[in-house]
Amino acid sequence: MVDQSSGQVEAELNRPLPQAVLTRAISSLRLPTSDTLQPMTVALRVENVSKQYRTYARPSDRLKESITRGRLRRHQEFWALRDVSFELERGSTVGVVGPNGCGKSTLLQIIAGTLEPTHGNVRHEGRVAALLELGAGFDPEFTGAENVYLNASLLGLSRRETDRLFPAIERFAEIGQFLYQPVKTYSSGMFVRLAFAIAASIEPEILLVDEALAVGDAVFQHRCLRRMQELQERGTTVLFVSHDLAAVRALCARALLLNAGRIIEDGKPADVLNRYQKIIMAREQAYEESTTASGETTAVDESLPPLCYTYRHGNGSAEIIAAELSDAAHHRVEIVETGESLLMRLMVRSNRNIDQPVIGFLIRNRHGISAYGTNTKEQQIELGAVRRDEVLEVVFSFNCWLGIDDYSISCAVHSHDGEAYDWLDGVRFFRVTSQHLIEGIANLNASATARHLEHRVEPNAEIQLQETASA
Repeated sequence: MVDQSSGQVEAELNRPLPQAVLTRAISSLRLPTSDTLQPMTVALRVENVSKQYRTYARPSDRLKESITRGRLRRHQEFWALRDVSFELERGSTVGVVGPNGCGKSTLLQIIAGTLEPTHGNVRHEGRVAALLELGAGFDPEFTGAENVYLNASLLGLSRRETDRLFPAIERFAEIGQFLYQPVKTYSSGMFVRLAFAIAASIEPEILLVDEALAVGDAVFQHRCLRRMQELQERGTTVLFVSHDLAAVRALCARALLLNAGRIIEDGKPADVLNRYQKIIMAREQAYEESTTASGETTAVDESLPPLCYTYRHGNGSAEIIAAELSDAAHHRVEIVETGESLLMRLMVRSNRNIDQPVIGFLIRNRHGISAYGTNTKEQQIELGAVRRDEVLEVVFSFNCWLGIDDYSISCAVHSHDGEAYDWLDGVRFFRVTSQHLIEGIANLNASATARHLEHRVEPNAEIQLQETASA
């Protein structure tokens, strides 16, 4: 009797469930979730990430704190990052800018997984490739080729996949036979060439670049930027840390500004870079004021920024009291797109009666090479006799067809025969950017036409060109 009952129970258990019951049961299941994102448009999510370091005045303080198991506190807390949160859409390219020491590299190391945050989480989907500090992920005793396989294996590639990618990596790095030499013999540029070739060739879902292109030459930088654009078109998410504002403007549709470990601006690159430039200029002006004895500031118009400078000379018969660089809408600018219409406004006060003063400005690049200068005399403006304490205002308008670089502005007022009344260097600083590569100090805004020509060989061996199409 017992055996018959157990057989019936077993048969009932082995009987298949109806399809409707199975469908309802499966739809109600909730599988455990991991730290990866749900399949949606967000490729990377950083949630309230903070990173703390402990600093000690002397090595013995660290030992004392360790022996007492923290009861005797000898350290100071330094927060490299504080409550950083943002999301990256899949296929987007986002630039991260900020002054040195603001936490940019720390943020990328946490995202790459080489550094643990003190608080917060980082979630992402897919393979992450990172170009962090120079030589990261390389064994100096291995050859370049061996390091290619080492890095590829760390990124999850099999030997067969690396064999398939190796010719493309070798071609992109373009370091010749040095690829088979120990990387400890490499220059910084060769390091970056090989590291970028590896990271870009595996086509990751997320690419992290930490100022790695700064040590490459112009040709390699251009090649890398083109490669990053190709990855972007294929849907790769790129987080790009750089001090090259032109590259950020050209590559990114969004930018983050870090300062003192916090995100203080998140938006369009033009807006973020303008605020970043203001921070840099404020630090530069504070430095100049603290290191020069002539750190005085004067202004007759409170709407104008204080007058600062790096060097000043002249006999004092007249003095420049205000200088402002602005766009056509009279907004002050520090970052300028090449070809943009600008205004240079100068205000001069006469300290005695003078006749026919000349007022002008000069633009120099970061190497001190003069790019452009003009004055009221060249513009055929006669200022006539100027009485003591009289204030003159001169506004120069021009199109800034300069190449990509950092520039400074010098201003001067002098007599008609060249005697300097007041000369100021470094009254304003600005940066010129462009969405296209520009070589040289000037942008001549060239245009081009092209056409196809057919070579036809006549019996007398003379070659005649026949036009077959026009551009």
